[in-house]
Amino acid sequence: MSASDPLADTGAPRGYDLLVRHLKDRAVQMGDWALAMVHDGWRAYDAGDLTAAQLVLDRGPQLDKFDEDMEHATIAFLVLRQPAAVDLRTAVALLKSTTHLDRVGRLGFDMARITLPPDAAEALPQVRSLLQQMDDVVEPMVQQSLDALEENRTELARDLFRRDDTVDRMHRQVNNEIYECLEKHPEVSRHLANDLLVGRHFERIADNACKVAEKTIYAVTGMRRSEYLPRHPVHPYYLEPLAPSPPPPRK
Repeated sequence: MSASDPLADTGAPRGYDLLVRHLKDRAVQMGDWALAMVHDGWRAYDAGDLTAAQLVLDRGPQLDKFDEDMEHATIAFLVLRQPAAVDLRTAVALLKSTTHLDRVGRLGFDMARITLPPDAAEALPQVRSLLQQMDDVVEPMVQQSLDALEENRTELARDLFRRDDTVDRMHRQVNNEIYECLEKHPEVSRHLANDLLVGRHFERIADNACKVAEKTIYAVTGMRRSEYLPRHPVHPYYLEPLAPSPPPPRK
């Protein structure tokens, strides 16, 4: 066969496999966009930078377009190709994953939306430090979920469940710190109320990263979370001991 022979084996995916690869690439591209919104939304919020916050808000329509295009492309693949087995699971997993990736981007959008101008009362540094520690853990979790999705790496996906427990503990620590600060510093209650929301946003971003991980494991193995990782017993936060948060990762 000549090098230009269209039937030559180049080692690259083609046909049916290429369609699946394209769907996955589009989902990862959407995830990159959503993660950037979280990254920039938090930094705009923390700095009180209204110009940067507006730039994040302006990205909302493109996030919607990613979601709509991914939905149309996946449905077309299901209807026209009628996949089975792992390809069917992959298509369904991608369709569900994009819903969670859209939520990740929306949470970054919401951080930007509640940004206060720099002339407002000063934020409390101890609370912002804790939120930064959450960001240092949560953003890499989203990136890891995208790597697991792109590369079918179930070990990366499973590791996120352990890291999510850390985020939950950090979230409770942020809440407790804010409750104490509200009593001592009522003059910055508006900042603290928004900080409470941001802590919740980070916790939800981590949860959505874990949901993407669940869909990745399902696509590869056909197993659902209840089959390989029973959920923790749930108690009111007030009854749970508050473990110290880990130090922020080295950069």
